[in-house]
Amino acid sequence: MFDLFSCEQKTEIKNTRVVNDVHHNFKIKVGKNWKTELYFDDYQSRIYSADTTRNYSESFIIDITRFEGNITLSDNFRQHLMSQIKSIPRAYIIKEGFIDFKDSAAYAIYSFQKKEDIVLYNIQCYLTYPDHYFLLESKINGSQNLEKNTCESIAIFNSLTQMTKQ
Repeated sequence: MFDLFSCEQKTEIKNTRVVNDVHHNFKIKVGKNWKTELYFDDYQSRIYSADTTRNYSESFIIDITRFEGNITLSDNFRQHLMSQIKSIPRAYIIKEGFIDFKDSAAYAIYSFQKKEDIVLYNIQCYLTYPDHYFLLESKINGSQNLEKNTCESIAIFNSLTQMTKQ
């Protein structure tokens, strides 16, 4: 997916199922046994999903949201996001940059925050279209299995498919 992350091997999640958002605007593939919740309002449609069979320190949460409207990916946008992360106590940016994803302009940022007993990693990718945009986010709990969880997160991001309404 990103030049920002190096997943040496193509990562696939086994035993998957397809989850559609409430409005049938997009779908993703997640593990069959993952706990998944859907949310929507007039402005957004969201899929949350996590493998709850893993220990907390080995797990991650996927949050894919489609927002109505548009955003402009610019240096101001980039600086604003970086400032938000830097304002969080003990939060650091690992990598960030503008990328192409799914034939569209995108901005990705990978950061972490040191908590007292755990390090929390966060991947965010903003993906723009003329009348809507996506925020693809993965919250990774702990450094155990970090590379595996990062690559699985990216595999889920890569499974994102927009659906055309008939």
